[in-house]
Amino acid sequence: MQMRTAVILANLGAPGNLDEVKPFLKQLFSDPDIFHFPFGKPGQAFFSSMIATLRAPKSKKFYQAIGGGSPLAANTNAQAEALKDRFKDQPEIKVFTAQRYWHPFIAEIADEIRADGFERIILLPLFPHYSSTTTLSIFNEWSRHGADLPEPLLIERFYLIPEYNQACADRILESLPGFESTPHILFSAHSIPASRVKAGDTYVDEIRENTQQIMAKLPSELKHSLAFQSKVGPVKWVGPPLQNELERLINAGVEQVLVYPISFVSEHLETLFELDIEFAELAHKLGFKRFVRASTVQTSEKFIDVLENLVRENLE
Repeated sequence: MQMRTAVILANLGAPGNLDEVKPFLKQLFSDPDIFHFPFGKPGQAFFSSMIATLRAPKSKKFYQAIGGGSPLAANTNAQAEALKDRFKDQPEIKVFTAQRYWHPFIAEIADEIRADGFERIILLPLFPHYSSTTTLSIFNEWSRHGADLPEPLLIERFYLIPEYNQACADRILESLPGFESTPHILFSAHSIPASRVKAGDTYVDEIRENTQQIMAKLPSELKHSLAFQSKVGPVKWVGPPLQNELERLINAGVEQVLVYPISFVSEHLETLFELDIEFAELAHKLGFKRFVRASTVQTSEKFIDVLENLVRENLE
């Protein structure tokens, strides 16, 4: 008899409408794996509420600009549905989605799995690269709510898989037509605090290696560079910042740029607002003739192949 298996595709989550922005931000800033406030749990609760209240009005404007909410949950659900289809002949396998900072919360999915009596769990955070700010936060949250459940098989990263890198390269290749000349490929990754890297976080090294792996699958005449976006707060973050890199490129005579969001597998605020609106406007002001952003992998056939193979490898 086959073991009943729960496959959990986990992401950070995002507000689906403007009313959800403030409570989402409170959940985000309450994460002890990322934000450390004084005075223990009472301090964490107080400061996370205060920051959420202060940031919510500005954040709502950003979400309003992309249609009133983030499509991240919908993207994740679509990926889960595509993966479910790969296991339609194996009813003992059920695919769930879970979000770290919004519904369905990891705690809610743990309750479902507990109630249904699953015998095996595969926890797959949808982050190509490992980081203490993403992957580890998902693992720790699961530990807090699912400690009594079967120990999950943890998938920490998947950027090393050639098929994943080909899926990324395909998105870049899809965006090349329409350029008057060969564009510069600018990889943009979500930044993390520099203190995390100093403490041993491997994220930045993995991002840099990943750019090389993707470039190896692209035409050799293409040139590329890497920059980081989405800095939050006054502490030092990993760079170079995307704005600085755009300024460097235009001063070096580059006129056409194709941006690839290397650390994301779904569309959300960082791609649809930061890249498509804020940085597109900046590129126009700086004088770029063409600024195009390639799509994330989302439900591309090759990416779902990668997810399926990861699950099957762990089933064995």
